[in-house]
Amino acid sequence: MGHNIRACRGVNTIQRLRNMPKDSLIKRARRNIFYKILSESTRVLPALLFIYIARKLGDENFGKLSFAYSFAGICFIMADFGLSTILIRNVSRQKELTKEYVGNILALKIVLSFICISVIGLFVLFTDYPADVITLLVIFGGVMFFRSLIDFFCAVFNAHERMDIEALLKGTNHILLFSSGIVVLAVGFGLFGLANVFLVVYSISSIIGFYIVYVSIVKIRPSFDLRFWKYIFRESLPLALTVIFTVIYFKIDVVMLSLIRGNNSEIGWYSAAMRLVELIGVIPALVVSALFPIVSGLHRESIDSLRKVYKTSFRYLVVIALPIAVGTLLLSGHLIYTIYGEEYVKTIPALKILSLALVFIFVNYILMNILVAVDRQMTNAIMAGTCVFVNIALNMCLIPHYGYLGAGTATVITEIVLFSLGLYYVAKYICKINIVAVVSKPFISVAIMGTFIVLATAKLNLAFVIVLSALTYFTCLLLFRFFTKEDKVILMHLIRK
Repeated sequence: MGHNIRACRGVNTIQRLRNMPKDSLIKRARRNIFYKILSESTRVLPALLFIYIARKLGDENFGKLSFAYSFAGICFIMADFGLSTILIRNVSRQKELTKEYVGNILALKIVLSFICISVIGLFVLFTDYPADVITLLVIFGGVMFFRSLIDFFCAVFNAHERMDIEALLKGTNHILLFSSGIVVLAVGFGLFGLANVFLVVYSISSIIGFYIVYVSIVKIRPSFDLRFWKYIFRESLPLALTVIFTVIYFKIDVVMLSLIRGNNSEIGWYSAAMRLVELIGVIPALVVSALFPIVSGLHRESIDSLRKVYKTSFRYLVVIALPIAVGTLLLSGHLIYTIYGEEYVKTIPALKILSLALVFIFVNYILMNILVAVDRQMTNAIMAGTCVFVNIALNMCLIPHYGYLGAGTATVITEIVLFSLGLYYVAKYICKINIVAVVSKPFISVAIMGTFIVLATAKLNLAFVIVLSALTYFTCLLLFRFFTKEDKVILMHLIRK
């Protein structure tokens, strides 16, 4: 299919967007966010499962599982190659491209997945890791293959703004994984029984995803259009580099801990803290991913509308992230003892360090996605590549001396670097954000909240402290008149029936 045909179809799509009432965009955002919340909220179940795994298996076996999971995840970064994001962006603009994109990208992902499996095989052949770790690597290689297919099917649903179906698929996967994992561990099958549960559940979920796409969206048939493959590879290369770099700097710390320190218990302590940070990271991920199809359309429709969505999203993510970061920092000891138990006491300093990255993690979601929405994939790739270099260099310097705490410090610094680059490039290509104006009132509010936490922690139950500190924070925001009339209008639209 020629590029001119795509351009002609794009004219009709843009015209439809221009004719669309602004209220409909809000309704779409409200619907998308609702189902994203429903979908991503089920991620609590795998998170709870990992907590149970950590408590049941102990820090050493949990470290082995975390290494296998992280290494397999790094090997499978090539399986996506940025194709899912390109599919969402382009098909959300022109639905008639669905069949062409789905058929060709599915075939590409299968080919790339087998290359990734081969990489894991080569690693197994040329390393002297113990047999149990090698077995876990092979199993989780299969897990990541089926997981990549599930992510692809979810991308198809996102492109058609069918977040309800995505919620069904992910919810089914998470419920099956949680219930099966708990039963297997409770019965006593141990580490390898659990790993096989991951493999079976993800394979079943991928079959369900294939069937739903086939029935409700498009009849999937793998396609081998070499001209399209060349076009899509060229289009997705910057995104692929971004995905590769991002996954590396998120997961390389666990792999480098294993290679440099070789202490599975240390990996377990660090992974326990990272699991909590990843769980918190669901919040910005679901908001930004729900808005992404709309933002991509707005880029073609109105740059002013895009700027408005960006500024609003930035403000909201900052105002949500600050109390979570400060609360995690001040309550880390209580959280670790409550969630993981005394065996993971050495996770506390790691969580304290990683909590410093939370605000940057939240905001980086919108910075990177807004650049993709305005077709600045190469800029994202440059940012992510810089961060990989920074992260690996810092890990090499810090891990030998400080172990898992050095890895946590490297993660925080990397997120700050990514934030600085993202802020610069978004200001260059879209618009500037007045950081002082955005942060000043929330910062004062969170300082008051932090003081309350310090004074109340010794006297009140953890749950009460969390609830009351949140009320303190948002009360301060109201008193300082942080929320504008427009914020109130948006809130009313989002909660309206």
